[in-house]
Amino acid sequence: MFLDRKSLWPDLRRWEEQAAGRDGPFRLRFGTLFVADADAARDVLVEQAGDYLSQSGFFRLGPESLPPAVRGEASRELLKVLARHDPASSFDLDAALGEVCDGRGRLRHQHWGVEVVRRYFAPVIADRSHTAINALVDTYVTSSVVADDVVGHVLRRSHRTVPAVRAGLAEQLGRLSAQEDGARDLVDLVLGLPGELSTADRAQVLQRLVLSTVGFTGVTLEWVVLLGVRHGYDTPTVRREQVHHLVREALRLYPTAWRLMRVAAADHEIAGAEVREGEHVLIGTHAIHRSAAVWEAPLDFRPSRWQRPTDEQRRSYLPFGKGEGMCPASGFAVRALEHLGHLILSGYRGEVRLRTRRPHVRTLLAPPAGWTRLTARAVPAPQR
Repeated sequence: MFLDRKSLWPDLRRWEEQAAGRDGPFRLRFGTLFVADADAARDVLVEQAGDYLSQSGFFRLGPESLPPAVRGEASRELLKVLARHDPASSFDLDAALGEVCDGRGRLRHQHWGVEVVRRYFAPVIADRSHTAINALVDTYVTSSVVADDVVGHVLRRSHRTVPAVRAGLAEQLGRLSAQEDGARDLVDLVLGLPGELSTADRAQVLQRLVLSTVGFTGVTLEWVVLLGVRHGYDTPTVRREQVHHLVREALRLYPTAWRLMRVAAADHEIAGAEVREGEHVLIGTHAIHRSAAVWEAPLDFRPSRWQRPTDEQRRSYLPFGKGEGMCPASGFAVRALEHLGHLILSGYRGEVRLRTRRPHVRTLLAPPAGWTRLTARAVPAPQR
């Protein structure tokens, strides 16, 4: 069913309703075990992680994760790369929004956030001197991250483009050498990965890092702005603390990473359910975040709930996963979302138009089709 390119939103809602009536994991009609309980999810991701094949959404080649030692080194280098940069200090938001809006000044959903975040993280991904690599990254973002992972349109053109982009990246990486004094950007990071990796392997890891950095963060930015505008946060007096709660609630109600998949490495049991070696376990982050047993009025958008979350709510909040496979740059991503969200909501008046009320769910859980228009607020003239 995951090869069907239609939105999976109806399936998510159905699984969520099924989970509400079950006491523990259950099997979906195609055989996958569905986990919608935070404690069982933590068992899979942390306590019983040894019963599953090692999994990484970022540091892998095809379905196979890189060795744990390589992933650990890569995660440490990634954090160092992020610490070297302060996109907030040099990012021109007005210019970025102007470049991604259409001829009518509209920001098209399932597209604009990824394009803005691509520009925001440009220094982190590749130095400006890597002209050819940056051009290939731009092509990859539009032809795969947006067209496939967000929207889910598999076009013949994109199937031709993505392998060509990887081949082009491999060619460019083959002309460079790893930095001896540490990675300065994601290009340096993949060049410095230890082990017998080909340039094509390193190009694939770079593509996955771009997807995680730009795709997941960009889609979440769209949710933050859309929800912020619709609930009156687009005001010059909005505080950073309010945006902080807004980001957390957006990630609860519409987690971009709506599910986590694991493959059993041995026969075992999870919360009373038998799991056989080779079986797939789907952790429904979306369903866990909407459990009425944990969240009061779970379908309501209530950023105020984050002023005093309960211990159970903290344990049930898994937008970035948990354990070894958790996103290593989650803290940086949240800070970027809070910075961009505050800049947009405090500096612009917003207008949202939706063509449908349903989110669009493929690899990522994206906002409904439609658009947002932002109008910059006039800057008061200095008083004499």
